[in-house]
Amino acid sequence: MQACNLLNLPENYTYMYYLYHITSWPNILFVAEADNKKIVGYVLAKLEDDDESKKKHYNEAHITSLSVLRTHRKLGIATKLMQAAHHQMKTVYNC
Repeated sequence: MQACNLLNLPENYTYMYYLYHITSWPNILFVAEADNKKIVGYVLAKLEDDDESKKKHYNEAHITSLSVLRTHRKLGIATKLMQAAHHQMKTVYNC
């Protein structure tokens, strides 16, 4: 994932940032792989908890990062990644 990020986006994340997302919201992180198992795209999403109630009730979700390697663009990968994340936000977290 970091390779996709480094090649395509101006803002880069540390390994610990990815690990935090993976462990906190594993149901809304998706990768796209090429036939050789190389990651060619990813979507990283997160949920915001309701600060007023101080409960783990999620009321808002957003996409942190979406990236697809230039060599794999115009194939619908980003659309499929976004659809997968959105579906999980609705079905798993009711957002």
